[in-house]
Amino acid sequence: MSGHMLIADGTHGLRAVPVQDRRPAAGQLLIATECSLISPGTELHYLDRGLRTGERHPLGYCAAGTVLEAGPAVPGFRPGDRVIAMGWGHAVHADRILVPYRLCRPVPRGVDLTDAVLANLAATAVHAADRSGLRRGDDVLVVGAGLIGQLVAQVAAERAAHVTLVDTRPDRLRSAAALGFTVHTAAALAAGELTGGAPPVGERRAFLCLSGEASESVTAAARWATAAGGRPVLVGVGRFRATVDFSVELGNLDVRYAARCGTGYRDDEYAHGRRDLDPPPGEATVETNLQRALDLIAAGWIRPARMALETMPVGDAECAYGLLRSRPDLVSVRFTYGGRL
Repeated sequence: MSGHMLIADGTHGLRAVPVQDRRPAAGQLLIATECSLISPGTELHYLDRGLRTGERHPLGYCAAGTVLEAGPAVPGFRPGDRVIAMGWGHAVHADRILVPYRLCRPVPRGVDLTDAVLANLAATAVHAADRSGLRRGDDVLVVGAGLIGQLVAQVAAERAAHVTLVDTRPDRLRSAAALGFTVHTAAALAAGELTGGAPPVGERRAFLCLSGEASESVTAAARWATAAGGRPVLVGVGRFRATVDFSVELGNLDVRYAARCGTGYRDDEYAHGRRDLDPPPGEATVETNLQRALDLIAAGWIRPARMALETMPVGDAECAYGLLRSRPDLVSVRFTYGGRL
């Protein structure tokens, strides 16, 4: 039995190609995909890169569906389980996927798969919050109100005293405001008009959920973070480049980068259960972070219904990627798999 998978195919752009079904190996789950989520920054990057270089890349790494078969040495899963599935090269946009079991988690009863699929990228936000050292009562600034920025803001809100979202695009800020956060333009941040939460109980944490050239935004965020004193932290989360003039006038500032979604991601030995890993202090494994993200969705801290998301059949993939290029207010598209690619 064969299915189809979306790929970025060099000069041909987006294509759906046939793939033959395989049985799950040790440590793997075979999953019938019911929903997958576009990660816009990553996937548009590889579509554009393929057009420049001729490379081919499978697209997608966030899916949800039903377990068809569990391979040997897979504890805790059985056919019929509803699960989320994560992983570049594993949880692709395809009818059926083979995913290492530690990149999967059971979906709680009462949580729809179209909501649960957000947990895969929300695990990146959970990891970023850990990397920042976020504590209860801290004052949080999120620069960039796209998909990751909105997820970071919602994850942070569970601990922070106050969360502010900033973006250059008013239409994206309008959708972010639906989540209940204070929103401001990037111009207001650059002008020093943001005062943060009042009164700050803890310290300031600024998350840079950006892409492309971001020197002005990073500098403005650093100034916001250090204006309140203490030991503020700046955390990069997106794909961006920036030049910042550091000086003693800026004050003490910790700068960190949060890559991926926790210890063990992109480590096949860990993901397939062939070895264990101990995360650094204050951080967690990808398996734990996926569960934490699911728990936040189930508890209502992450609210997909209030985010600017579209849902469409995977057969309309070309339209979906086109919408993400043309509508800045749209943070992502979820694919459903009622029909074939």
